[in-house]
Amino acid sequence: MRFGIGGFVVIACATLLSLGGEAVVAEQAHSRVRNVAIVVWNGAEILDWAGPTEVFAAAGNIAAQGGSTAFHVYTVSKTKDPIVSQGFVRVLPDYSIKDAPKPDIVVFPGGGGSSVLSDPEFFGWAKAAAANAEVALSVCTGAFILGRAGFLDGKQATTWHGMLDQFEKEFPKVDVRCGSRFVDNGTIVTTAGVSAGIDGSLHVVARLLGRYVADETAQYMEYRWTPEAYLSNSYTLLNPSLDSRGRRVQQAEIFVSEGNPSEAIRICEQLVAEKPDDAPAWRQLGQALHSSKRYEDAVAAFTKAARSNEVRAGAWYDAACSAGLLQNKERALDFLKKSFDAGLEGRERVRYDPDLALLHKDPRLEALIAAGAPAESARQ
Repeated sequence: MRFGIGGFVVIACATLLSLGGEAVVAEQAHSRVRNVAIVVWNGAEILDWAGPTEVFAAAGNIAAQGGSTAFHVYTVSKTKDPIVSQGFVRVLPDYSIKDAPKPDIVVFPGGGGSSVLSDPEFFGWAKAAAANAEVALSVCTGAFILGRAGFLDGKQATTWHGMLDQFEKEFPKVDVRCGSRFVDNGTIVTTAGVSAGIDGSLHVVARLLGRYVADETAQYMEYRWTPEAYLSNSYTLLNPSLDSRGRRVQQAEIFVSEGNPSEAIRICEQLVAEKPDDAPAWRQLGQALHSSKRYEDAVAAFTKAARSNEVRAGAWYDAACSAGLLQNKERALDFLKKSFDAGLEGRERVRYDPDLALLHKDPRLEALIAAGAPAESARQ
């Protein structure tokens, strides 16, 4: 979940531990939630799967307008038994192939691919998952899984540079591309080795959620992402998964990021006039008002947003930030408690939010954080 307007974004994601949680596949009023399966096995290269995990988890939270992330990211292996990635990192998969949610996006890393290719049951699941996914993404030698499944015949593809010759020999019907960071065939995207999985994943994000979300994700990751010009022209700026109202909310967000909150306020005021119960629009209005230093008005907007379950936790947190800058300690604490009660995650980050500086030495803040620690640990 993305929350807070005091200079940080919290990404609820774990690359070395379980990414648990129930699958979310329903259509939302403002955006679609896509399941992203990160397939892991013994010997899988760490960055091959951790890079895409970071991209999709971060992008999902950056794109979120309601209470749900745009991507539900989880790990899958043959069983739920721990696997060892790259020989020394222990990973506990969220799901086995028997109970994993149906993926909209499935990611196959490189390293140790024989764990899949030599196991008929695991390979059968992988083949079916790729066939039925909106996008199947391979990183490094994960392309061999897609090749063996027959998905690359007659298509362009790439893999890790050290295995290009072997790949070409094994799959003579594939047009193997040397020097490409990734190759997009629509439903199949193959990438070169290791870090190239980040580029391929950002490309998929740009395709599905728009260039703005991909750029914000790369900036959050401090990753230098420079897609080719011909690809850049193919991306929409705004998120094509959003409805027209959702795109207007995103336009308002962009205006705030560009230092033009007055235009964002104009858009959001129109949205809430048209539909008074539009919680994401109320929250974005609050953020634009906050950016304009109209903190009391921002609190009023966040309070209206908090009427909806989908944004309640984040809206109360934002209200606490505005109250903090009004130097109203009691209101800030009250809003923060409401946010925690609504299920805010990553609450320990509150200690570093500059908008809540007036609370940082208040023992009541530590008591609030400690009160939610057991529940938060259970979720993780």
